[in-house]
Amino acid sequence: MGKLLETFCGELRCLFETSSVSEEAIAQVRQLLGRFAVKPVFLRDVLSRQAAGDNVGSVMYTPDTNEVTVFRDPDGLFSLRLYVWDPAVSYPIHSHGSWGIVSCVAGAIQERKFQRLDDGARPGYARLKESARSVLKPGETTTILPLDQGIHQMDGVVQEHASVSLHLYGKPVRRGFLEFFNPHKDSVYRVTYPGLNNRLYALQALGAIREDWTAEILEQAAGDKSPLIRYEALKALAGAQKEKAMEMIEKEASKENSLRESFKSLLDSWK
Repeated sequence: MGKLLETFCGELRCLFETSSVSEEAIAQVRQLLGRFAVKPVFLRDVLSRQAAGDNVGSVMYTPDTNEVTVFRDPDGLFSLRLYVWDPAVSYPIHSHGSWGIVSCVAGAIQERKFQRLDDGARPGYARLKESARSVLKPGETTTILPLDQGIHQMDGVVQEHASVSLHLYGKPVRRGFLEFFNPHKDSVYRVTYPGLNNRLYALQALGAIREDWTAEILEQAAGDKSPLIRYEALKALAGAQKEKAMEMIEKEASKENSLRESFKSLLDSWK
């Protein structure tokens, strides 16, 4: 790690270890990130390794294919990531599992913020309204709130080349997936890192086929250690064996886990 990046991450770690995530702390980090983003020499070592394919052990597996890992705090206090926005690609509207701060490094990035109009009680359904729009230029920053309070969309707006942004994310309040929104269909869906995606698609396929053997596989998957796998397995199982699935969903809704509210909503939707 280069000296500039090491110094910056050390400042952030010191701040997060000694301060709560207050408005004052966020404002301080926002200033630090904006000043750091206009010194792209800090990216030399990171991008040199990535360009050479020498990134073993440094990659964070997330749903974002346009992401480059810059730094992961060993105690999970924060992460620093670089995003590259192809001007021909429109990134989906989405929410995050943590608070964050974004600063433009190169080019120009449009951010659209959205307000959720429904209460989130109906699985897979969401109605959105655009609440703000702005364009970030190098050194300018924006803040992201977690979950439904931070729904937004970002796109590069320079046509001649990609735009680049630096993202600092705090400690997650929800792990394992992002939520993407499709306003044309009033829908919301979960997106995970590639390895987990394959499992989720398999569960959805089993739920659509609806035969005795598929129900057996789904019931077995409902005992997985991952709350997200259990959720998708029971959601799929409910189509074929509603009574059995409802009983298991009710137990999940009474447990302390990261998807407890989602299990409650699923239970209400099937009653």
